[in-house]
Amino acid sequence: MAENPPSSLIYRQAKPHEVANVVAFLASERAAVINGAAIRAEGVRFQR
Repeated sequence: MAENPPSSLIYRQAKPHEVANVVAFLASERAAVINGAAIRAEGVRFQR
């Protein structure tokens, strides 16, 4: 399988725990004032 160049500004794939941290934050009370925002957390490939 050919590698695709990263599409993010950090030029690396996110680790699964990094994406999980974003999801956990958005589901927490600390993100109570965030609404209507598009937050990109990408770069992870899932294996089937």
